[in-house]
Amino acid sequence: MATLERKIRRGLKIFIALVILTMLALLIFADPDPGKKFSLNIIQKITYAFKQMNLFYLIFALIFWILYTTLDAFRVLLLCEGVTGKWISMKTCFEVILTGAFLAAVTPFQTGGLPVQLYLLKRDGVSYGKGTLIILLRAILFAIMMLILLPFIFPILTKEYDATSIKILFKYSLIVYPIIVLIITVALIKPSIIKRFMYRLTLIKGRRNKATKLVFRIFKELKEMKDGFWYFVKNRKTLSVISFFMTFLAYIPFFFIAPLLLKGVGLNVSFVKIAFLQLVVVLFTFFSPTPGATGVCEGVFAIMFKDIVRRSLLGVFTILWRFFTFYLSAIVGGIMTLDVLKLGDIEIDEEET
Repeated sequence: MATLERKIRRGLKIFIALVILTMLALLIFADPDPGKKFSLNIIQKITYAFKQMNLFYLIFALIFWILYTTLDAFRVLLLCEGVTGKWISMKTCFEVILTGAFLAAVTPFQTGGLPVQLYLLKRDGVSYGKGTLIILLRAILFAIMMLILLPFIFPILTKEYDATSIKILFKYSLIVYPIIVLIITVALIKPSIIKRFMYRLTLIKGRRNKATKLVFRIFKELKEMKDGFWYFVKNRKTLSVISFFMTFLAYIPFFFIAPLLLKGVGLNVSFVKIAFLQLVVVLFTFFSPTPGATGVCEGVFAIMFKDIVRRSLLGVFTILWRFFTFYLSAIVGGIMTLDVLKLGDIEIDEEET
């Protein structure tokens, strides 16, 4: 089995290659002067785009990224206290958020961050079951926020539904999301069903083996996660409500980044409209098969904003938005991952998670 280090290195190479290809595609199709012959001079296009931008707004975008990351880390802090009854360090919360972003960037379906996030929480005395619950609650609160905002998203979706790529992603979402919701629901209500299913899969000629023993270890953590979830919901109601509102609060600076970048090129647009356009992008690309949703996310974003941002700026605008909303977190998270895991010297026993 490949070590965690090899998996990360392989995923990182794929991620970097996808980012480069995506950037090239966005910049090639951006044309500073549609009236002239189509140009492949990418440097000229980048220079043109940055000349149109007030660079102070890039600094504001960075400040809002810091604010978003800080609020999200504080949300993890609240969830941890609610589940375990104790406070962990903010440093660990930042590491959970940012290493998760990096490992999501180098794994398909953005799922690779969980083992390392659990490792970090375990280091602060949080069991794997409760650690899984903390990460799951963070995702559940985000999903509830999306459900509340869904009625506002549908009009935008209806308008853009003619695009073939949007149709494909819509159908993909209709398949993936119900499956994920079903698995989570079963895990939180009757995890023994998952145990029996996995147990039967691992039996070889009716005999137990290492994989079968692992199923029992996983089930123990699932049961702890289930118990912790209902304890959090029933006995920590105030903290549940605060954590929910913190989810909304954390995403306000996140959704402010696109309006700031648009303001930087002299476009005054409705914050609410831009926020909901970004919500559509996030909704469709949350479980994209490419590492970090790279290529898919940028493509959907460009489609959504093609009628707002002129073609000469759309490529650079899309890249800048993606940089402040994801690439930057992945870069900082990558540095943290090297420091936290000391790749090459320490391996996480993936069976423990």
